[in-house]
Order: sequence, then C-alpha cells, then structure tokens
Amino acid sequence: MAVRRLYSDSTHPCFGSWLGVNYSHGRVTHLALDHLNSLRVNHNCLSSAINLKHLYFSNNRLAGEFPASVCGLRRIRCLVLSYNNFSSKIPMNKLTQLPHLLTIRLEANLFTGTLMSNSSSSSSIFDFNVSGNILIGEILFWISRFPLSSFTQNAMLYGKPLGYNCSNDPTKTSERKNKLSDALVLVIIIIDTAMAVGIILTVGWCCYIRRKSRTSARTEMSGFDNRKTREREEEMVMFEGCKSFSKVDDLSKALAELLGKGSVGSMYKVVVDSDGTVVMKRVKEWLRRKDIDGLMKEIGGLRHVSIDHNFLT
Repeated sequence: MAVRRLYSDSTHPCFGSWLGVNYSHGRVTHLALDHLNSLRVNHNCLSSAINLKHLYFSNNRLAGEFPASVCGLRRIRCLVLSYNNFSSKIPMNKLTQLPHLLTIRLEANLFTGTLMSNSSSSSSIFDFNVSGNILIGEILFWISRFPLSSFTQNAMLYGKPLGYNCSNDPTKTSERKNKLSDALVLVIIIIDTAMAVGIILTVGWCCYIRRKSRTSARTEMSGFDNRKTREREEEMVMFEGCKSFSKVDDLSKALAELLGKGSVGSMYKVVVDSDGTVVMKRVKEWLRRKDIDGLMKEIGGLRHVSIDHNFLT
C-alpha cells in the first residue's frame, strides 16, 4: 500500500499500530485518511486492496482524475472522496455495478460531466452526495430520491429534487431547438395545406357560380324567347272565316288597303287568295294587353246581318 506511514512500530501495516488503517486476517479493510493536507496516494496501489470495505480520503488536496482502481474493489461499501480537487468525470456506470457499495460521497470537488449510467436503478446505495461540483444534465430517476442537499451548487444540473430545468444545458438546449424546428416545420406544412385547400375551394366555388350564372342566363333567355314567341303567336286575334293563315307575317304577303284610322288603331281591307277579302284592325302598341283583349271580346261578340265576320285584329 503506497500511503505515507503516519505512526507505526512495525514496517507492515498488519503488525503494530497504523493510524487510520484497519485490517482483518492480514488484509486491509479500512482506510480513514481524512484532513491530511500532505497526503500523497498512488491510486494504482488501491487495486491490490481487494478486501477494502471503507475508503475515506476527504478534506485533502487530492487532485486529478477519479481513482479508477476504486471501481475494481468489489467489496467496498463506503467511498468518501469529498472536499478534494478531483476534476474528471464520475464513472457512474462502474460504481453502480459494485454490489456492496452503500455510500458515495463526492461533494466539494471539481467533477464534471453528467450522472448518466446504463443502470436504471441501484437500490443498495442509501447515502449519495455530489453537491458542489460542475456537473451538468438531468438527475437520474433512481437517484432523485436523495435530498436536495445532495445535488446543490451544480449550476447546470437539473431535475428532481432540484425542481427546475437548466436552460443552459447544451443537450437539452439542442433538443429544444430540434423540437422547435420540428414544430415550426409542422406549422408551416399545416398552413400551406390549409392555403392550398382554400385556393382549391375558392376556384371551385367561382367555377360553380359562373356555371350557375350561365345556366340561369340561358334559362332566362330561353324563357324570354318562348314568351316572345307566344306573344307573337298571340298578337293576332281571328274571328270567323279566317283559316288560311295563322300568323301576322302571313298578312305581309297579302294586298292591303287602308280604310280608316281611329283612337284604337288603323283598319285595313286585306285581299287573301284563299279566303277572299278580310278586314284587319291594327291596334296601337301603347294599349295594354288586357284592354285589347277586352275590346276584341266585345267586337267578337257582336252579331248582326250588316257585320262582316271575316274580321281580324
């Protein structure tokens, strides 16, 4: 064991009295070397202390990396390296694999890195303290059961029981940026899709309205033409004896003679080849249709030997 001998009347730690060193059956089982500012330790020699159960190196000026040989002490129960100047990462994966380890006290050092480990739980550890270091990242669930004082004074450490998220954590910041980017892309896709659907619906609606307007216009024109045709067909009222023609246009081919003009309209004598001579009265356009119908019914209802019924208007 390469530790400075403090007091002994023998050259072997298993014989005589060595301060801070306990042994059993010729094997060192306990090292309690606290508050020794001049302590110098060869960490590699710890690997030979296979029966070591308690290791106390607190309040010294030990520096450098975490003593890797400690991770090979399968029987160790208590590990105390607090109040030193260790500045490496904590090998949590290896420490959680030590089956008998109950205490890990690493507070007031300069340890860096995270507390991540492949182990999801380590029920054997009941005393844990890493406060006052430079640790970062999230506190694992299985060690979050320890009190707040076990994690304080680590500015970039977060999670239960600290109760806050560290905004400066690089891994979480990157994750938040990635999540924000994904959310932004999703929002842009949704907006673009909504705009495309809106444009399609708008164009479809305009086409529908335009087609409907054209259909209505054609229907209206067709109705108008039908009305005009009916009006033209109904413009002429015939009485008895007029059978060879049915339209006003048929009279344009016949020979007509003006007989006189009145308040209602003008009267003509028209010579028709098949029917002989007929009398036509052309009513003025400003007269209302119902007035003309009434007048024609009145004239058509007259019966007298002196009245020629070959009359049309």
